[in-house]
Amino acid sequence: MKKIIGVIILCLIVGVGTYFLTLFLDNLRKGGDVNVIVTFDDTDYYTIPSITKMNKEKALLEWPYKMVVENTKNGKGLYQILITETEKSTIKRENLEYSLYLGDKEVSNGKLSDIKNNVLYTGSIEGKIKQNYKLYIWVVKDVLDSDIYEYKLEFNTIKSGGPGF
Repeated sequence: MKKIIGVIILCLIVGVGTYFLTLFLDNLRKGGDVNVIVTFDDTDYYTIPSITKMNKEKALLEWPYKMVVENTKNGKGLYQILITETEKSTIKRENLEYSLYLGDKEVSNGKLSDIKNNVLYTGSIEGKIKQNYKLYIWVVKDVLDSDIYEYKLEFNTIKSGGPGF
């Protein structure tokens, strides 16, 4: 009887030890923690500089909405850039197009009305890295001179491999 109890206790100790060892190794494999900081050049809200109907080439000459995404920890992170209009906006998304640049490379573009669930872009960031973004939004249909488009960007960030991505 004492041998059976001893074997059960030994199995429990080995099982619990294996669990914590696996958890530790999994955390090492994922590369550590993630701490993503987003800095906007202006404010959290931004109004497009011109409501004049234009094409992409002319729009890229306008002033973009700039932001820096930085991961200050070692782990790899995933994030979503979300766009929402403010109450002041009178221009509908059907009248707008956008282009998002990471550095000098265009990473996303199209009609603002094609965006699902307000997710403008989904990206990833390695540890100890800074990413510079520029967002251009422009009017592609005639609107009233009194119309404006004001929007806000938000970020959802998780550790790479986490739920939802």
